[in-house]
Amino acid sequence: MSPYELPKLGQETRKRGTALDERHYTYDAFISYSHQRDVPLAEALRRGLRKLARHPYTRRRKVKIFRDTTSLAATSDLGGTIKAALAASRFFIYLASPEAAASRWVREEIAYWRKNHSMDQFVIALSAGSIAWDEQEGDFDWSRTTALPIELSGAFANQPLWVDFRDFRDSEDHSMAPGSPFRDKVVSVGAPLHNLSKDELDSEDRHLERTWKRIRASLIGTAAVGVVGFSWAGVYALQKSDEADARARTSASQALAARSLEVAASDPRKAAQFALYAHAVEATGEAAQALGRAVAANDSATQHLQVGNEEVAAFHGIGHVAATKVAVSRNGSVMAYYSDLDPDVMDGGGQFVHLYDIRARKALPSLRGKGWPQDGGGMAFSWDGRLLAIETPYNQVELWDVPRQKMIQIITASRGDDLAGAFNSLRAFAFSGDGKRLAAAFYTPAEEGEEYSFHLAVWDAVTGRLVSKEEATPDAISLAFNDKHELLALDSKAGTTRVLEPESKDWNTPRKIAGFPAADDLYVTLSDNGTLAYLERSHGEKDEVWDLIRGKRLAASQNGEGLDYPMMTGESSSRLITMNEREVILYDTVSRRRRTLGAFSFPVHTIAASGDGTWVAAGSSDGAVSLLSTSSFQSGAALPNRQHVKAAELTPDKRVAFRSRPDGTDLWTISEKGVQSLGRIPLRLVNKPTRQDSVIAGVDGTRVVVAQEGEVSLWDPRTGRRSSSPMDADHTFKPVSFLADGHHIIATKEEELQVIDPHSWRVRQSVPLKGSSLDVTAVSADRRTVAVLQNEELSVWRYREGKGLEQVQKVTVEGAGTFEQSATVSRRGEKVAIVNEDNRLFVLDVASGRIVRSAAVSPTGQMAAAFSSDNKFLVQAYGTGSDAGLQFWDTTSGEARGTWSYQDQSNRVEALADVFAAPDGSVLAFKGDGSLVRHTINISAWRDILCQLAPEPLPTAEYNRYLKDMEVPAPCDKLRSR
Repeated sequence: MSPYELPKLGQETRKRGTALDERHYTYDAFISYSHQRDVPLAEALRRGLRKLARHPYTRRRKVKIFRDTTSLAATSDLGGTIKAALAASRFFIYLASPEAAASRWVREEIAYWRKNHSMDQFVIALSAGSIAWDEQEGDFDWSRTTALPIELSGAFANQPLWVDFRDFRDSEDHSMAPGSPFRDKVVSVGAPLHNLSKDELDSEDRHLERTWKRIRASLIGTAAVGVVGFSWAGVYALQKSDEADARARTSASQALAARSLEVAASDPRKAAQFALYAHAVEATGEAAQALGRAVAANDSATQHLQVGNEEVAAFHGIGHVAATKVAVSRNGSVMAYYSDLDPDVMDGGGQFVHLYDIRARKALPSLRGKGWPQDGGGMAFSWDGRLLAIETPYNQVELWDVPRQKMIQIITASRGDDLAGAFNSLRAFAFSGDGKRLAAAFYTPAEEGEEYSFHLAVWDAVTGRLVSKEEATPDAISLAFNDKHELLALDSKAGTTRVLEPESKDWNTPRKIAGFPAADDLYVTLSDNGTLAYLERSHGEKDEVWDLIRGKRLAASQNGEGLDYPMMTGESSSRLITMNEREVILYDTVSRRRRTLGAFSFPVHTIAASGDGTWVAAGSSDGAVSLLSTSSFQSGAALPNRQHVKAAELTPDKRVAFRSRPDGTDLWTISEKGVQSLGRIPLRLVNKPTRQDSVIAGVDGTRVVVAQEGEVSLWDPRTGRRSSSPMDADHTFKPVSFLADGHHIIATKEEELQVIDPHSWRVRQSVPLKGSSLDVTAVSADRRTVAVLQNEELSVWRYREGKGLEQVQKVTVEGAGTFEQSATVSRRGEKVAIVNEDNRLFVLDVASGRIVRSAAVSPTGQMAAAFSSDNKFLVQAYGTGSDAGLQFWDTTSGEARGTWSYQDQSNRVEALADVFAAPDGSVLAFKGDGSLVRHTINISAWRDILCQLAPEPLPTAEYNRYLKDMEVPAPCDKLRSR
């Protein structure tokens, strides 16, 4: 039993409610929910409850609902404000979900209520997870219940009932219009608050709505003859004021969205902020497009750690810049950064090296030392991130134990405070991955009668003792430790390299690099592991990138232009992490393809990366610092496909794939979990244009129906055995889908839509359809809604257990009746989309019957489409190979809403396979390389992603520019987790 409705209240309950009303209650209900996940739904429920049975002419007071909007500190107790609100509330509404059940604060609120109130006033609204009751134990079945905390164990003498809001958790359809699904759920929750049954409250609310409409019409009519001119003038002015406010909010949303799109390529963090505010002020189509573009612009951003100063404000003298430095451990576990433009530094609060735990995605305690050299200095981690070496004034290095935030060593290269400013910083710096050795090149003060001298030295980082020291060519030494902890030194003026072994004190013989353009004016930077060298030349000569291991030039600039600046390699020297002006770029030297990982408003000043190239830190010259990843959100998350199933092997409904072998046919299901084996049946099926055998699978995969050459059969793919006798059928019979009950199937035959029991092949229902053929038939992911297109006539049917198929919509779609069409139904049957041979898109809103025709045709030549999980977008694939991606269409207006690029680094040119929806509402696609990927396309999810990256409120100047005189709360405040 799965109860979803609250019962009608009897006289005993009414009396109890009346008695309770005699006490003083400030609030009618207290809503307890997960601040991490259910803020939008909790607010929609609060607003809905306040609207019930409440209209302008009535004197009925609005119900008062307490919804905590704060985020409690992890170390605090349940606050006095919350306890006071609980004590002053008549009812407790628990918005049940696994996240809420795990929340300490929700559990304490429930425990407090249970101790101080009657559980008769406890209402459960299910937003996610499951609830199951054990009749024998007289308690919840805790092995199957995921949405309730253990504090509710034994709380109810009898099975409580609950209202199911799961369909509305990620939806923005919170309409309170009469007959709307969300309103029906809210009425179920609100009935006890009004001491009415659901039917009584619903009837009263509808009666009040109709009465208000009559009064409003009467006021308008009498105003026309001047009887209530002043009253009408007030109503009219209020209406016009509301209209003006709505127009202002729409205009502001569109302006913010346009601004977001404008800066997306140059400053992804700002694009995220503008997009979030555009959607917060008004959920326009332009705002939705801006959110999608901002997600794509921040495709590789993991965290924006420090906001830029918007100008290089600090003055550091001629030839100097404000320092910003970053470092990442080779194992990718932790990063460090500091900046002269850090707000703490600029406010005089001290100089800090900030630490960030990459894997846990949280800030670590900062290190406070004596600062860093002018223009910044060297900074490097040991391989595991436990040790951090930081160059400090003057020609010194501090060695820190990161987990303990403790300085353990100070190494002095030379008396830098005795040097002139031009010489009092290290010229080269390297720290071994095992944390055992530190190397540097530096100037030393002049002895009496001598000039400054230049040295190369190596220290034992554990003891601080000097291992090796020698004079070297001034300003010509570059240093790096490789993965074997060998120290590599490049002399750019001599064109030689040499190596110091980990346990040795003596360097090996220098090796001349053939063809290396040694020169006095050459400035060289090594990659972190010493495999690559970037050669920067003056006087307009070509810059070059060299592979030092093979002694080979990899690239050279053209026409005197600079090359991207390589900082590291992954496992192969063919992939470089580079920076060029305001961008951080992933560059493939073989395919010569490049992908932008991050962009900044000001030039990139410093970058660093993990050893495998997965994590990249970057800082700009105005102090902005970001952590990037070489993974791509918009390219989709790869799903398991060990069997290398191809798009061509999918059945038309995209839920099953099959591959014939000499002894039978292998079957797989395709879902958000990837490609999963169903088993094998001893039939050889054909999937060719000349002959297409049909296969459909049940929800649990234990039954498949096969139609092959005039015979239809039911199989258990796990055993490869028939589950019933086969049925003869002509070529017009086609199984379409199993239905939601898992027992019946839906099939088409000539001019009929049939519901069939495949165990007996008995037709349970036959629906006649007009027309000579069934052009297109599609079924929703929940297997309850069926759409049938015949020429230009589209009919929609819903399957209800015990009642069969019921027609819910029938419309004419003008322009859809070309030779070839495709159709798709949204996950729960709210919308139907048609793509015709001309690549024109049509979207039907099933509830209203409204049809939207796309403002333009899709240029892809691909007819398949999929709805996003929130039904805001219709998604199509476009392009081939590296130019492939996803195209978004607005399902409300039919307008194009941007694209996502796969940014494929391969040279493949195969066409992208058709996209299709997974059972959970995500969008799946086979890419050109055959991989199956999953896309999260959902406004709510996009907001969550962007709020993690750019949670700060819009700067005052920007707020006043777009939102002056409007009250728009910071969009990310309500998404803070509890």
